[in-house]
Amino acid sequence: MAVAVPTTALSVLLVARNGGDGSGWSVTGIVVFVVLAALVLVVILNFGLQLAGFDGEASEIAEHLSNDLEQRRLLARWLGRARWARLVGGFSGCLIWILATHTRGDLLLYGTGGIAVGATLAELHHIRPRRGPRTARLDVRSVGDYLMRQDAQRMIGVGVVAFAVAATGLVATDARPAIWWGLSAGAVLAAARLAQQRVASRPRRAISAKLTRADDLARELAIGRGLARPATFFALALVARGFFSLTPAIGGLGELLGGAAWLYALYLWWHNRRLGLDFLLTEPRDPVLA
Repeated sequence: MAVAVPTTALSVLLVARNGGDGSGWSVTGIVVFVVLAALVLVVILNFGLQLAGFDGEASEIAEHLSNDLEQRRLLARWLGRARWARLVGGFSGCLIWILATHTRGDLLLYGTGGIAVGATLAELHHIRPRRGPRTARLDVRSVGDYLMRQDAQRMIGVGVVAFAVAATGLVATDARPAIWWGLSAGAVLAAARLAQQRVASRPRRAISAKLTRADDLARELAIGRGLARPATFFALALVARGFFSLTPAIGGLGELLGGAAWLYALYLWWHNRRLGLDFLLTEPRDPVLA
């Protein structure tokens, strides 16, 4: 967005001159310049505030998840941290794409990789109290208690495809890079699974029943939207590179399958951007924790 808006603004300004002959600015051109300059400034400031950790929408989303003040505070803290980590991770991935590949690499691969890393680090960050007595609930929790079936099926499906890509690369002597792409995708999914287990089994203090419900919801969102989906679309981007590497062995089918995997990764990223919860800000519905 921060790149698209200035680019669009420049395109409009180039045609906003008098008759396009370069003789000067018309009144309309000046107005367009002021409006677009203000729009670019707003976008840049908004992006800068988000990078700095200011996320007003996190509290708004929390209000659509619960009516209780304490529950909203807990959820808003988690949402703010998770969304900020994804933003910083994705931005870092884009910077690496620019600096390391000079914009000639796969932006989706670097961007989704940064998001996946940022999301994982956000969930593994957990500050424990250092002093005083500690109390914890003894209930046993597992990933299956929080992970939606659709997210689990996607992770398993992509893992199977990644294994098939690696196995095909092992057999085809002229497509060996596919081995590493497939193994990398599998490693991403395995790391996400370990992080999910860490989140599910993380000790929970002896808190009230309503805060327990909010904590469970935060864990569900973290395990699914925070870990499963970023790992899935990042692994798909890796699988796409693996299919492209198989082109010498399987011909145009490699390009076709690679393009399909790339587009599906883009689709999943788009529907899970910013945790995919922005729809709560516009759709009237009862809070999840009513």
